[in-house]
Amino acid sequence: MTTVNVVRRRSNRALPGIRFQFDYWLVLAVAGLLVVGMLMVYSSTFDYGIRFYDDATYFIRRQLGSMALGILAIVIIVQFDYHALRRISVPFLGATLLTLVALLFFGEAILGARRGIYQGSYQPSEVAKLATILYIAHWLSSKGDRIKILTYGLLPFSVITGVVCALIVRQPDLSTAVLIAAISFTLFFIAGADWRQFGLAGLLGGSVFLFLMFTLPHAAARMDAYTATLRDPQQADWQVQQVLIALGRGGWFGVGIGASTQKFGPLPLAHTDGVFAILGEELGLVGALFVIGLLVMLVWRGVSIARHARDGYGALLALGITSWLAYQSLINIAVITAVIPVTGIPLPFISYGGSSLLISLIGVGILLNISRDAALTQRFQKQE
Repeated sequence: MTTVNVVRRRSNRALPGIRFQFDYWLVLAVAGLLVVGMLMVYSSTFDYGIRFYDDATYFIRRQLGSMALGILAIVIIVQFDYHALRRISVPFLGATLLTLVALLFFGEAILGARRGIYQGSYQPSEVAKLATILYIAHWLSSKGDRIKILTYGLLPFSVITGVVCALIVRQPDLSTAVLIAAISFTLFFIAGADWRQFGLAGLLGGSVFLFLMFTLPHAAARMDAYTATLRDPQQADWQVQQVLIALGRGGWFGVGIGASTQKFGPLPLAHTDGVFAILGEELGLVGALFVIGLLVMLVWRGVSIARHARDGYGALLALGITSWLAYQSLINIAVITAVIPVTGIPLPFISYGGSSLLISLIGVGILLNISRDAALTQRFQKQE
């Protein structure tokens, strides 16, 4: 048993309050996002629930169930040493890859894509985000300076990331694959990769992304619509026009919760990746900036947790989870404001989706575990 584990066990007996020593600002940010998210999910789905299920609360009940499971997962995760995640990172990634492969053959086709099972309620690509972070953080922290060597660094890193992304692209889901690649490259850079290797990997990865973006039919269609919008905003496709109308109707303070008109048909599937537009319509610019502020607070606390982590593994793990939530939020908001083409990426903690919410809360649980571990270490360093 390591010295740190001995200290951890003694602290739990001698100082019961140490169990609750974690980042309260992070908890506050996530709690705020969950409250807003539940309000927006109900506001944007009660009409769908009545029309298709004769139950206005159908979607919000499912979302609340996922939130309850996520909070339970957080309570469990903060109880053990996060280094135990090292032992499960390899089998977890392996099981995720097998699920992604099985999805290509047995997944349910919805709107031309095979991304989920059980009527799309479980999406393995959401799990793949966390599984990749756990494995990459473990792999990079165990290599040390050897990642600067081509055969220890860039080559195996490219294979690991490439396999995960290729399986997700096959669904097809290019945007999620790009998100996972961006997270992996961020960790590779922070871990100390040779800048020439990093530049080469970025060049190759960017070239592959551009090739897929212009050759995959659905991605090429979105790019054509985006370039048409840049030439003439009045020629924007229907979805882009409707999200901009929603944001414009919101003004400074919004039309009021539940009073959106765009969610009643003009904006398709407004409760998923388009929920930020409904939020802007109902809560206005002030409400949108409030949510962005909560997301910025989450990122700030995540980076702070990484800075104070006990070791390199904890730092990489915290930065991986933080960059995942930050990039995903940035992409979603950029889509809604027509800065980038439509991607289908949900907004963490706000968009409807049980898999996304549950996995995001598990990520928060790991961040809280790392922050608790850092508080524990600092407490005993002061006592010594």
